[in-house]
Amino acid sequence: MAIELTADQKKALRRAVHNGDYHLLLGAGASRDAVSRNGSRLPTGPELATLLAKRFNVPIEEGDLLWRIYARAVEDAGENEVYDWLRSTFWEVTPPDWMDVYARTPWSTVWTLNIDDVFEQAYARVRSDESRSLVTLNWDDEFRQSRHLSVVHLHGCVDRDVERRRLVFSLSEYSGSSMASAAWPLNFRDTYGLLPFVIIGARLRDEPDIEAVIANRTPSHEAPSFYVSPSISEAVERDLRKWNLVPVRMTAEEFADAWPELTGMNLKEAPSSREEVTFRVGRQFRELRLDTPRKSSQDHDFIGGDEPEWVDIQNGLNADLDWIRQASADCQQIGRSIRTNTAMVYVGKRLTGRTTGLLAIGKALRTLSWRTYLYVGDERPDIDAIVQFAAGGKAVALLFDSVADIADDVASLLSLARSADLQIICVAVDQVDRTANVLGRIDEVYLARNRVTTINSHLTKTDAARLVDKLQSIGRLGILESEKKDYRRLAHFRGRELFDSMAELENAPGFGRRVSELVDAITDPNHIAVLLLAALASRFDRRFHASDAARMVGMESDSLVRLIRDGHPLSSVLKTDGIWIKPRQRWMALEACVARLGSREALATIGAAMQRVAPRLGRTSQRERNATSLLVGSFMAYKNVSSVFPNEDLDQWYESLSPTFGDWSARYWEQRAILNRHVGRSKPEVLAKAESFVLRAVNIVRDSYSLTTLGTVLLVKAAYGSGRDVEQYYDRAIDAFEGASEANPNNLVTWDAFLRYALLVLAPDGSSLRTLDEELMERLRDDWLRIHSQSVVAAGASEEMKRELAKLKRRFQRITGR
Repeated sequence: MAIELTADQKKALRRAVHNGDYHLLLGAGASRDAVSRNGSRLPTGPELATLLAKRFNVPIEEGDLLWRIYARAVEDAGENEVYDWLRSTFWEVTPPDWMDVYARTPWSTVWTLNIDDVFEQAYARVRSDESRSLVTLNWDDEFRQSRHLSVVHLHGCVDRDVERRRLVFSLSEYSGSSMASAAWPLNFRDTYGLLPFVIIGARLRDEPDIEAVIANRTPSHEAPSFYVSPSISEAVERDLRKWNLVPVRMTAEEFADAWPELTGMNLKEAPSSREEVTFRVGRQFRELRLDTPRKSSQDHDFIGGDEPEWVDIQNGLNADLDWIRQASADCQQIGRSIRTNTAMVYVGKRLTGRTTGLLAIGKALRTLSWRTYLYVGDERPDIDAIVQFAAGGKAVALLFDSVADIADDVASLLSLARSADLQIICVAVDQVDRTANVLGRIDEVYLARNRVTTINSHLTKTDAARLVDKLQSIGRLGILESEKKDYRRLAHFRGRELFDSMAELENAPGFGRRVSELVDAITDPNHIAVLLLAALASRFDRRFHASDAARMVGMESDSLVRLIRDGHPLSSVLKTDGIWIKPRQRWMALEACVARLGSREALATIGAAMQRVAPRLGRTSQRERNATSLLVGSFMAYKNVSSVFPNEDLDQWYESLSPTFGDWSARYWEQRAILNRHVGRSKPEVLAKAESFVLRAVNIVRDSYSLTTLGTVLLVKAAYGSGRDVEQYYDRAIDAFEGASEANPNNLVTWDAFLRYALLVLAPDGSSLRTLDEELMERLRDDWLRIHSQSVVAAGASEEMKRELAKLKRRFQRITGR
């Protein structure tokens, strides 16, 4: 059977394969030619039913299906004995040679309905030292995205001889509540609608859980998805085409012969080390080239307020503001006054042009012959792959739009680069209030000119002049067009914030001036909820995955993507590349959404969304810094949620989250403690709750964050407690802060928190020095001054942090008179 694809499908297929977007789903037919340890061919489903009946002496009748025989065997012999027999048959098998083609393909994830290790063994046979490491996952394992190749066994696997895995054979297990809510089956469901799949050897009628997904989802990706089977009837073909699958009447072996030509990759032979490493880097980074097409989509308007894209910078639409010009000049000094393995880090407030500047610096590096890459990964960077990639002598520039969460990985990368004398430059931008997090993870010796640069929040005179010149050159002066005097044009921008001054020129949609009208045009409450969550994610500078969006509001991911793409009212406020969802007006729709739903209902909507996506969360996903974990963490943060809902009962809201997060999330208990710490300044009686909550957090995860929060709670108790209790609370607080510092000696947030909250102990009302025991007062003063001096030295790489420390010092002097 010829595989008929359009020219556009062929291009999209090759692009998706090279980007690592394709997923593989293996059914029983993919294991047909594999051989077990005893030398026999792996049994088919009916053959396995017969073997089970014989081995465990259970009845079998004509027409009995495998799940029924399995259930009888477990009932008679016990689950462990049946598992051990299955392991001896289906694990450590020998895969057929043609499976190597699939093992060499750069899949995003491999999903299998089989309990055997056919794919794992084929991968072990073809992998090299440069290949991604492989992780075998059971359907009920904790969810996480990582740089490794995950092989997910949706019905279980038999890889362990102790702590046996849970298998899914019977219909009752297919529909069981535990499987219905498990992370990996849910993730398969959501992923299937968004990304292209190759399905091999899966008889859908024998897999009710999988057929329910495929029959009710329509892949939305531009690259085709394939269903490969030698026996596709006309009726099944009709169904497959309706489900947007390309039917392929071939065996798995025959398709293995055709697949390399479709992908444009030589999968018959082992890839070179360079090819393996290039793929691993390509999964997490997108190369920014100057020779790519320079046409943006029709509905994109950078000057009109839309978020910048690489094509905008290619086309020279940005103005080179002072900080961008200085950064571009610094790029020319790399290898001279700036080391080649260094981080250039810039922090600024929202809407100061951070992303535009990052891309502009990337363009400057590209013109200097650096190969420039933008980080797009949903996990921690693959440091080993980057180092191997640069080892060939390439000058590699890596751009990070938000770096605080992975700053420790950047530091590790630069350390390795210096040891090997590699040319790796890292350029990063982030919010100014994350400066301490960056400096706590990247030592100043790795920073260009030993500092983090703060972006001006207001435009300078030269900034204004460059903006006017740029807008005039492209005919986008708007209301300033009629103003002929240059000094008046400059006055519109000088000393003002970039976004606000640009918003007044044309009243373009991207600046959110008409956002309330656009929100009013949306009638479905679920769609309002999606916009609310997307705007909230933008407000907190987090990425919003389409599968998370759909899961949070109870929609199908492919349906949601189509709504946004197909001219629905949602398309006027949201945009998507098929994987990530962004609000067109950044977070400008947030206020309108809250007003539309009502503050209480909006808060409840956010809580329900967090609970629905909880199966994708866990300590592993937190360690990997997955987007879902970071997103929910930001939604949960008291500082964030209180800024949006200042008048709501947040204690009750947090309590509603307890069934989902209370058993395992230290962050959850920290935020409850922080809420009660805040309330405790006016109602000291609730501080006991704050202490209990933070001790629960420390008990779950004892780290610098939970211990720092404990220290602040104890200082607040010292500030508002009775005189005889102050010393014991202060001593315990010092112990907590020292424990936090031992857990992470470079965490500047810890001692910054001490300085702020110790001032409360000295002056609970914020201004008047309280009466304390003379010896304790002397200790407090000495500790404060000592820690402040140490913090000034540690924060030397940031002018912003030094200014904040100077403010704290002035407050201390006003309170103490010193």
